[in-house]
Amino acid sequence: MEHDKRNEEAQGAEIEIIIIDIELFAREDRRPPLGMKYKVKIGEQYYVFHHHLVTGKQLLETADQLPVECHTLYQKFRNGDFKRIGLYDEVNLAEHGVEHFVVKPPEVFHYTVDTDPETTEEKELTPNEILKLADITPLEDYYLMQVLHDGKQISYLGKGNEPIKMRCPGLKFISVFNGEVPVS
Repeated sequence: MEHDKRNEEAQGAEIEIIIIDIELFAREDRRPPLGMKYKVKIGEQYYVFHHHLVTGKQLLETADQLPVECHTLYQKFRNGDFKRIGLYDEVNLAEHGVEHFVVKPPEVFHYTVDTDPETTEEKELTPNEILKLADITPLEDYYLMQVLHDGKQISYLGKGNEPIKMRCPGLKFISVFNGEVPVS
């Protein structure tokens, strides 16, 4: 148990603040007590939480893993098991056997094509795959443009099979018609 002693004069009484190191408690196979402050390892850094109940989002925000939607959080237990923690899942830091938390890249990437939301688990997609997944056909009549955050655009005309690395926050694409227009 790690102690953080602070002498405060609250009507002449000395107050002792105890910080529970949950990793140490897990190693010693002890259940952390309730009603304390909790020292928690997230990634490679340690943070102190003032309550035993927190959300995945609070853990990621505290660890400065922003935007939180761009990270996947796992809880590691003493027995070697991992549990995926969603942003709004409640985590009990006083649960028996919790060692620490691991932050990974997202498992799912969100992006838009012509403002329509799309998702993929692939880390890379080609422009043609993106168009096909967005049901934009026939493929040979379209090409893809990526719209950057500053408004600039990247053209994939003639580059339909070049891989695009998916990122978070999501990429924005527009489909551009490049086929023949029928004359009436």
